[in-house]
Amino acid sequence: MPAINPIPDAMSVVLVQFSPYPASDSEGIKQNIKRIEAYVDRASLCFPGVDLIIFPEYSTYGFGFHPYAEHLKLATTIPGPETEAFGKIAKQYGVWLCVSIVELAPEPHMKPYNAMVLINGDGEVALSYRKMVPWCPMEPWSPGPEMSVCNGPKGSKLAIAICSDFDYPEVAREAAWKGANVILRPAKYMYPWDHIWGITNQVRAYENQAYVVAVNHTGEDSSYSYFGRSMACDYDGNIICSLDGSEGMTKVDLYPQLAEEARDKRLSNNYLYQIKHRGYTGMPPKGATHNPFSIYSDWDKIPKRWNRDPSKEAEKIANRGRKILAEASKKENLKSPDSEE
Repeated sequence: MPAINPIPDAMSVVLVQFSPYPASDSEGIKQNIKRIEAYVDRASLCFPGVDLIIFPEYSTYGFGFHPYAEHLKLATTIPGPETEAFGKIAKQYGVWLCVSIVELAPEPHMKPYNAMVLINGDGEVALSYRKMVPWCPMEPWSPGPEMSVCNGPKGSKLAIAICSDFDYPEVAREAAWKGANVILRPAKYMYPWDHIWGITNQVRAYENQAYVVAVNHTGEDSSYSYFGRSMACDYDGNIICSLDGSEGMTKVDLYPQLAEEARDKRLSNNYLYQIKHRGYTGMPPKGATHNPFSIYSDWDKIPKRWNRDPSKEAEKIANRGRKILAEASKKENLKSPDSEE
């Protein structure tokens, strides 16, 4: 049972789910930041000693596939005006924040990144993460290049995986492989995929012996309807905290040191160890330590059925998002993300 009073060894985390305003200009962004700040104020008052407050994917901007054009117009840098605003909030309240940014790509011909940022209690950017597996064929952003991990409060090692990233076991495994014992999953997960949400959160926690804190949207926008159900899972895949479908927040206490103990000392069900030491009982003392998985050793030899170009149907859908961005670029006199150097 989470306690209101701070527990010395626990990392106190607040999950916030809501439906943000669909911003079309800087004032709309400020409106969402103001709402986020109000939640930070409430969380700090109601849960004294909170270490980290997590907000959903796209919560700084709002969402809708046609507003992708607005996202292109409002895309920013890290650090930038939005991270500066969030930094002031984090420093004022002395908490870590996980917040959303649509990040301009450094390369002019690249589309923006769907990013999340961790701001520490001193108001500094501790980690930025670009979504590695944007949701195809709908989401028209550039895929992020790599997984990043940083040291967080109370002995935690934090990583972020955004929404559809967690539908791929490789993304969470990469986070764990780099040391993350708490993986944050800010998301905009919608109906009718509500049954997959809990499954992927739990199994990613279980197979990587990591806490997973997944924070989702509520309500609906010009595209989809969202079911909320933000949750935290422990390193055995048990749901230890959850919300329903309504807007709001809750708190959970995590113990990163226990996840580390499980990784170091468990004899059975120790997946990060045993994947590299297969069958050590029958092949003492270390088991089979070579890599038997061709998906990793032969990345460029993926079977042809999965190495083909996208189907015509997928391209038809994807082109809608690309067209919206191209038209927005012309309208705003911006360089089109699809144009040549």
